Amino acid sequence: MRLIPMSSRLLLTSLLLMPYLLMTQGANAKMQGLELLAHPGHWEIVNDGVMGGRSQSRLSEALTKQQEYILRFSGQVSLENNGGFASVSRSLNHEEQHTLQQSNPRRISIEALGDGKRYQLRLKVLKQGQLVGYKAGFTTQAATDGQWSFEPSDFIETFRGNDYPERASPDFTQIIAVGLLIGDGQEGDFELQLREIGIQE
Repeated sequence: MRLIPMSSRLLLTSLLLMPYLLMTQGANAKMQGLELLAHPGHWEIVNDGVMGGRSQSRLSEALTKQQEYILRFSGQVSLENNGGFASVSRSLNHEEQHTLQQSNPRRISIEALGDGKRYQLRLKVLKQGQLVGYKAGFTTQAATDGQWSFEPSDFIETFRGNDYPERASPDFTQIIAVGLLIGDGQEGDFELQLREIGIQE
């Protein structure tokens, strides 16, 4: 595995990641998928430092030996100072939001090389004019490729550490942002090598 030089990132993004909207041909074409694995500049890192914690995380692009593009989410989770989580989030641009609103997305898929730890897939969804958070968990196996598929019913509403499983499932057409979080007292190093995060019909 090797890191991509800064001068090559723009070209790599153009060749491998654009367009993010994968469309079929013909007059009756429908959205087949919205691919969210983009340049790290589209992502925001949010760790427990916002609450005084000391966890750290980072995103880096790389190519595998098979020349596959990956986005590596890695770092260290610390329980000091009442901390204990690290996360990243990617906002959807207006074109992507419009695409979801005009389609019928039914699942979100992730492909990644795991590290044996538990992660959460996080969503921010527009609901009656308000942004509402949702989460769904998944467990990885160390040094093993994994695939996970999530339907709306797999998510529960969450707000500031409190869960509300009795509330309605998210409407995927109203997704504003997608993210990943590691917490649950899992202190120490982590690394998730992402090959795909997509929203599909």
